[in-house]
Amino acid sequence: MTTHPGPVVVIGATGNQGGATARHLLAAGWVVRALVRDPRSPAAVALAADGADLVVGDLNDRAGVEAALRDAYGVFSVQAANPDELAQGLNVVDAANATGVQHLVYASVGGAESQNAYYLAQGWGPIEKWQIEERIRDLGIPATILRPAGFMEDFTSPARFFQDGALNVPWRDDIAVNLIAIDDIGVSAAQVFAAPEAHVGRAIEISGDRRTAPEIAAAFSTASGRPVSHNRIPLDVLWQHSPEAAKVFEWVDACYYDSDPATIRKTFPALVDFETWLARSGRELLLGRLGGE
Repeated sequence: MTTHPGPVVVIGATGNQGGATARHLLAAGWVVRALVRDPRSPAAVALAADGADLVVGDLNDRAGVEAALRDAYGVFSVQAANPDELAQGLNVVDAANATGVQHLVYASVGGAESQNAYYLAQGWGPIEKWQIEERIRDLGIPATILRPAGFMEDFTSPARFFQDGALNVPWRDDIAVNLIAIDDIGVSAAQVFAAPEAHVGRAIEISGDRRTAPEIAAAFSTASGRPVSHNRIPLDVLWQHSPEAAKVFEWVDACYYDSDPATIRKTFPALVDFETWLARSGRELLLGRLGGE
């Protein structure tokens, strides 16, 4: 049996990326300490049933975060996009530094360097995740920064890109966006924790595929057995309703970042492509949005 050096605290354990990471760490035999706001929530109860130790805390409370990290070997940190994202992310980094955590794995965002440079050029200021990355680098914490691509699951989400039986995206048809299955972020994080000597000090882009909107719609049509069309949402519509999202997709249109899944897979061989994700779980999500079989 593999012996691990100590517990890993998972921030965001009841969310998508944190939940996937907690599951894969538990499966690999790690002691997982899950920081949760409500231990009675269904996601927290499920984590406890899987073997995680629940610690109640609030990312806005620096002292509480530090208490949760005390005596931990590692930390997986991810923050949802929200008005407090920067403060919360910095609280985790500073607490990890203060408690002497031996390996911080921070889930940033794909193309963070390119996106941040574009934002600065437009006068919009730095992106939050880049500022958190910078604090990690400035403090010299032993850390790995993972930069996950866009989630495959978002393409079946009515809150993101799938409405009224069609794919609706705000980028050009010729742009191939980088994609990753959410579960694969957990797979990658667990792999990083298992081999710190190979990953500490690195910022790593992770993606399992690259697809254009027409290719995604075609894959959906094949998987569902019915035509799925795709439409482009004008950026000026986004600027009216969601300026922060409009900034992201203006960057995508202007200078989106390159990623080579084949090369990335040499380090993370378990990363799945879009068809594999569809076969495993995506088709079921898609059919649910289309109203069943």
